Amino acid sequence: MMQPVREGVDETMRKLVVLLEFAAGALFVALLAVVVPAREKRVEQPLPFNHKKHVDAGWECINCHPFADHAKFAGIPQAQECVECHEAEMPKYPNNKAMREMTELLKKEYIAKGREIPWNVVHRLHDWVYFSHQRHVTLGKLQCTECHVGVDKMTEPVSKSLFPIPTYPQMFAYNESVRKMQWCINCHEQKNVTTDCNACHR
Repeated sequence: MMQPVREGVDETMRKLVVLLEFAAGALFVALLAVVVPAREKRVEQPLPFNHKKHVDAGWECINCHPFADHAKFAGIPQAQECVECHEAEMPKYPNNKAMREMTELLKKEYIAKGREIPWNVVHRLHDWVYFSHQRHVTLGKLQCTECHVGVDKMTEPVSKSLFPIPTYPQMFAYNESVRKMQWCINCHEQKNVTTDCNACHR
């Protein structure tokens, strides 16, 4: 007489075990999305821009990123500005074949066609994150390479974020966005700048 009851209990336990296994699997996947840092995607750029060559020639970041000291965005030069600069500098480098070829390419493929260089965006911020280059460059007196680490040594176009990402022991691992934010917080604390959430999240 007790057998049906026993079978009912076993069936209930089996369903409970299946449900718990499903919940554990879902939790594991969710944790992976948060704990395991996401790999940044590399982007292709339309031209082989060499930061190091320009820096070695004496150019400052502000020469090509003219808004960095007074606006939120750093900005990039128009193709016409690149050509004018190259043409002004070419007499100093009469044997620089690469400069002449790049200048001609810019004239033919962009200026003559009324196009701008379609640089691909590398550094993207979420809509709720506020960042101003002016506040960091003009008010904070930061050097560009403090955030864009190693850009002055790059001979290839920027294809991924140069933003430094702190590393943590695995038990304290964060996803990439949180680790970037922690780097900002560390810098703010070192320089006695506000770490109030509303200062950067609006």
